[in-house]
This record gives sequence, structure tokens and C-alpha cells, in this order.
Amino acid sequence: MSYEEIIAEGVIAFGLSPEEVGNLTFKEFDIMMSRFNEFKRTEYEILRNVYWNAILNALKKRSTVIPLFGNIGINGKDKSEIAEERKELFGE
Repeated sequence: MSYEEIIAEGVIAFGLSPEEVGNLTFKEFDIMMSRFNEFKRTEYEILRNVYWNAILNALKKRSTVIPLFGNIGINGKDKSEIAEERKELFGE
């Protein structure tokens, strides 16, 4: 890897200026690059797991839709109570 490639890699990966990357020692650059690669690997593994779980959940056979909040509406009121209040305020 040439010096210019190291500078470009540091600018892209770390968001540093070329001068800041140039002031790093090779050991510092290597440590930063190792940490960056570990971070990216973990990030991609988490993203892959999220997608895989979404695909598996989509392929499951379910007979009913599981509601996100159930029948509880705003402020703990039942949906029918909210509908009645709206009818009183706005009519049908």
C-alpha cells in the first residue's frame, strides 16, 4: 500500500484531514484501522441478522395478525370509546 493510499484510506475511514492522517504513526494508523474494521464487521453482522429475522418472520405461517398495541387507544381508552367521543365532537 502506497503512502497516498494510506492517506486516502484514513480520510475516508476516519473522517480525518490528510494532514492529520499524515501525522499518525504506522502503528497508530494500524490500530485505528483494526478498530474500524471490527466496528464495520459488527455493524454488518447486526444488519444481516436484522434482515434475516425479518425474512424469517415474514415467511412464518400465522393465522391472525398480532396487533401492535391491542385494543388500547390513546390514553388507555378503548377504541370504541374514542370513536364515541369523536362522534360527539364531529358528528357522524
